[in-house]
Amino acid sequence: MTDLERKLAEALRGQAEEVTPNLDAAWAEQMRRQRKPRRRRATVWLAPLAAVLVVLTSVLVVTRMQTAEPTPTTPADRIEALSLAKFAPVAMDSLRLEPGAVALTDFAGQTDMWTAYAFAAFKPGLTGGLFCVAAVPVGQPLAVGAPLFSTPQCVSMEGMPSHGVRAGYVGEFGGPLPAGKAVYFMDPTVRTLQLFAPNGDMTQARSTGRRISESMVFVADVVPGAEPVRCRVIWGPLSSPLTNPASR
Repeated sequence: MTDLERKLAEALRGQAEEVTPNLDAAWAEQMRRQRKPRRRRATVWLAPLAAVLVVLTSVLVVTRMQTAEPTPTTPADRIEALSLAKFAPVAMDSLRLEPGAVALTDFAGQTDMWTAYAFAAFKPGLTGGLFCVAAVPVGQPLAVGAPLFSTPQCVSMEGMPSHGVRAGYVGEFGGPLPAGKAVYFMDPTVRTLQLFAPNGDMTQARSTGRRISESMVFVADVVPGAEPVRCRVIWGPLSSPLTNPASR
């Protein structure tokens, strides 16, 4: 073979490689085209399935909400009858006073100013303690032998409820707590005490921020002759204490 023939053969071979298709590239392109319809087909049936699942989930949630048991009404949402044990007069010299008396209010007598106190006490021969209310002249300590405005009023702690209103005393004319005032002994978790008169008028008691025998002391302004007959108790953080009983 001459040099001319060799060069001609190499030129023809190069031209043949340029026009010969790249089989590997062609095969890869064919496979890519075959996969694309599969992805589109998957999208076509996955989208409706997702929509159906969303609808079914929503229906299930609504059904559970409709068939669930209603939440019981909490005591804070109810107005309940205010039925309390009655206070009775007890001679001061028969009592053993516990420390920690709480000043409730100052009031005027015929000649002097008096301070009404709530306190705990024991009486020999009685089981359990007593909640009591008594009044002594302003500036004098509450103690056996101190001058008194009327006879102390007391009620036994025995058998009192553990929650809500445990005891209460409404002031009266000539009593150790004046008419127009009331004191209530509550469990320490009570935040708000609302009182309702027979005609439905509401007044809110105020926490003194002080405890007697693990009971929080509340005071309230009430209408003389129309003592509260119903109440609403709300539990929660304790309210701020009252620091100036003479201003009430």
